[in-house]
Amino acid sequence: MELDRTMPRRSARQLLKDEHGRVDIKSFDLPSLTRWMVDELGANEGHALRLYKSIWQHGARSFDEVDDVAKPIRKLLAERAYIAFLTPMTVLRSEDGTVKYLWTLEDGLTIESVLIPDGERLTLCISSQVGCAMACTFCLTGDLGLKRQLKISEIANQPLQIGRQLPEGERITNIVLMGMGEPLHNFENLVSALEICLDENAQNFSHRKITVSTVGLVPRIAELAERLPVNLAVSLNASSDAQRREIMPITSKYSVEELLEACRKFPLRRGKMITFEYVMLKGFNDSLEDADRLVDLLAGVRAKVNLIPYNENPDRDLKRPADETVVAFQEHLVGRHLNATIRVSRGRDISAACGQLGKASRRALDAEWLRVARDIAGLPAL
Repeated sequence: MELDRTMPRRSARQLLKDEHGRVDIKSFDLPSLTRWMVDELGANEGHALRLYKSIWQHGARSFDEVDDVAKPIRKLLAERAYIAFLTPMTVLRSEDGTVKYLWTLEDGLTIESVLIPDGERLTLCISSQVGCAMACTFCLTGDLGLKRQLKISEIANQPLQIGRQLPEGERITNIVLMGMGEPLHNFENLVSALEICLDENAQNFSHRKITVSTVGLVPRIAELAERLPVNLAVSLNASSDAQRREIMPITSKYSVEELLEACRKFPLRRGKMITFEYVMLKGFNDSLEDADRLVDLLAGVRAKVNLIPYNENPDRDLKRPADETVVAFQEHLVGRHLNATIRVSRGRDISAACGQLGKASRRALDAEWLRVARDIAGLPAL
């Protein structure tokens, strides 16, 4: 992909072209799209708005479908731009109703999204990178390393394409950036994609329903607050610097105290809190002493703790604590006036639970492909 450097700085960063020299039209927010169409195509603001709505509200797959834009403009659009989509690879459905989508990107790499039904809520967990550079020891996605950043269109297409597959009357209510990758490590593309998700002329999600999770890229936390009015979740997972460094290498760059100071400064709307995710590992961070340290660490932060019993997998020696240990930990936090809940893991049978995206999912998908191939060939299942 080639970067077009003829536009102003922000638009130039977004202008990615394919091998035919065409612009990825979904790399634009509305102001950038308007500027490009006026300057490059001789169109007007009305053309840009109608095209933008057709792409993001109606899922137009070709410029011919944008019938409220004049034919000469559509012809120019087809010559100079394309409408990017993720290619569906496979869908895995869990016994608990969780659905995992595997997508193929233009360069053949793959990403995953997870749809989680929960009563009236329908939460979509989306990816921001192919792989991840953070190398947290409990997370299989880190085993892949960072292959590349997702483009704006690749992030924003996940809710668009999944939302259009839902039965009539159903709608994605919440988006969480907790899929593959560290969202704040792909900061500019993340912000632009979420602006599209929030725009009433595009996907029109409420800022109250979008949560960005981070391992703790401290400088970006303040920048996120400046750029977007979304919720913040922090993957903490430890009660001291030394402990956190063992499982999260980012701690060597940004200490727990630096991270928590950034959280204390994070502006929160009335009634809002920062969610601290705490993956519980047997014999490592699950003692009542850890619980006491955690309470002390979070003093002065409007915090709620989401306890996540570790999802075991054969690629790790790490173990899940006993249920009674998890409950005792939660009760101890609550007893010290800290809001704490226990996350019920969803989609574990399809490797869609916390920390399982990436390598484990490919193993599951390999098994699915083998099953389908044998079925097509008329061979018995293994």
